[in-house]
Amino acid sequence: MSQERPEPTGPAEERAQEEARRDVEAAAAAATEALSETRAEAAEAAEGTEGTGTADASETAGGPRAAPAIPELDVEELRDRWHRAVAETENLRKRHERRLEDVRGAERDRVTAAWLPVVDHLELALQHAEADPRAIIAGVEAVCQQAFAVLAHLGYRRIAEVGEPFDPGRHEAAQVREDPAAAPGSIVQVLRAGYSGDRGLLRPAVVSVAAKPEE
Repeated sequence: MSQERPEPTGPAEERAQEEARRDVEAAAAAATEALSETRAEAAEAAEGTEGTGTADASETAGGPRAAPAIPELDVEELRDRWHRAVAETENLRKRHERRLEDVRGAERDRVTAAWLPVVDHLELALQHAEADPRAIIAGVEAVCQQAFAVLAHLGYRRIAEVGEPFDPGRHEAAQVREDPAAAPGSIVQVLRAGYSGDRGLLRPAVVSVAAKPEE
């Protein structure tokens, strides 16, 4: 059985995701830098307090030496900087989620607009179903070619060549049959066309393969 891949993400959505990732990383780096700077300031203040405490202890004979205390102001400043950095990162995440949703909607609209002429022509063909059968067949063929053109415009290449060697990376063999006019291991019939895009194989082509001669 063939396995169909999910609908690929559009290039615009990928660019928006990359921009969102870079912005969030930048915000996280800024928060980390602010945290490091505040810790360094607190450490310097603690060292100054420790020096003062040593001098006081030398003046007091045998007195217990108190542990250096970090000024309360530095702790509050650290907490405030961290909260602001976290809030800014969360705002960036929400903003880029909205941007990604806008990009997805624009991509859906673009693809739908490309398919609307095909749908219009199919409706016209149904309206003239009682006309000359030969005209109906010609119209359906024209709509089919138009659909192929839309897929090509969207970046999907059709895999439906007869006579080329069987490629397990692009084809799925549904049957093997004798065909003296075909080269062994070549495609003799395409039962269902496959498609590939910039992101790789979207769907393999289901084919019939010419049997190899028995030794």
